[in-house]
Amino acid sequence: MYTGAALYQTESISPTEAFRLGEAFFHAMGVIKITDGGYYKLLEDGDHDGDFDLEEVSAEALKEKLYDGEADTFWLYGNVSDPWSASFHYATGRFGSFPHIQLQFAKPLKELYPAITGWLKEAAQQFSFPYGILYEAASPIRTLNYAEGHNLTTLFPNENGFAWSRETPGLYEGQARYTGQMLRMVYPCNLLNHRHLHLQIGDTALKDWIFGMKTRGSLIQVGDDMWMWEAPSEQLAELNKTLGEAGLLVAWRPEAPRKAKRRLP
Repeated sequence: MYTGAALYQTESISPTEAFRLGEAFFHAMGVIKITDGGYYKLLEDGDHDGDFDLEEVSAEALKEKLYDGEADTFWLYGNVSDPWSASFHYATGRFGSFPHIQLQFAKPLKELYPAITGWLKEAAQQFSFPYGILYEAASPIRTLNYAEGHNLTTLFPNENGFAWSRETPGLYEGQARYTGQMLRMVYPCNLLNHRHLHLQIGDTALKDWIFGMKTRGSLIQVGDDMWMWEAPSEQLAELNKTLGEAGLLVAWRPEAPRKAKRRLP
């Protein structure tokens, strides 16, 4: 399994700050040196306006371009021989995307605790962003596609990948209600702000609902306006069902009613 994470609506984080955040991520994961990177560059001779490509450079060269303002959207890799073993991506509103940070690492989530949640806490303390998720997927491509919503990738049986894509800014010009009005889904670790915590499940605010039973996980404040909700993996199906039926999940897809079996005469 691969571990993935995404921080959404990160426009207040500059490219150079994101680079330092990426360095901190690799350090937390035990990657001693980052040697490879790349940035998106508009093509002068592309077939269409706005065509772009990934220009691969060393991490040091990428850092210089970010500080000189010659690049913004970028990738960092933790292993040159296998770039998919660890990656960090900072996206702006350019190049057909929307502001977010995504990362992936080639280990199951349980093997990365508490290092990766520690990194998430530090990110929430240092920077302002409204929402973040931590999850697992079966392959590096699924891990990366899921963060942005490419190819309608899903992780749960009752999940609508297209509903998530339509919610994102950029190409779909979505409302981005996950910044406070809803959650995408419920994950092993969720970074929420105060608006999320005041969402209602029946007559109960989400914050009080989580505190109401141990099986709903733990909730701690990790920043000025950021809380970390760690949910038990074995309870994710039930948690998603409850919040989905309450109308709080962007990507929730209700189960289709079972058709009655037709009896033969």
